[in-house]
Amino acid sequence: MGMPKLVLSMDGLVLKEMALVKERTTIGRKPDNDIQIDNLAISGHHAVITCITNDAFLEDQNSTNGTYLNGQPVKKNVLRNNDVIELGKYRIKYIVDDAKPGLAPSEMIETAAYKAFEMPRATTETVLPPGAPAPSDTQILSAAARQAGTAAAAATAASAA
Repeated sequence: MGMPKLVLSMDGLVLKEMALVKERTTIGRKPDNDIQIDNLAISGHHAVITCITNDAFLEDQNSTNGTYLNGQPVKKNVLRNNDVIELGKYRIKYIVDDAKPGLAPSEMIETAAYKAFEMPRATTETVLPPGAPAPSDTQILSAAARQAGTAAAAATAASAA
């Protein structure tokens, strides 16, 4: 799992990049924040990013102007690779280096678990009741019956002529 990082930008210009190494990363106007944005549109303690195992959560700290994630106002939300946090005119992009594009770590686990469950389900469908012929026997029988039927039909047609 690569170290997630944040890229702070304004008007497309990157101002700062930082790795998310701490469990709690604070964002705001006051100097005691991990990411200080000295702008009046930003509250003193605007938002917090909390990292728990492989997941990161964005939480608005009751800021005056709100916290937006991919254009939507949020109070608390899980972050996914390439998510864009918007604070005033500032953008903070959340990037996880080696994640599959668009998948959060928890989704990768769910996908793997789902695939593991698919396998047994496929095998249970082919189980036949006791005493039933195996599919190959049935196919052989039906092929033989078809040939016999065709031969009989040909014989009937020949004798009728």
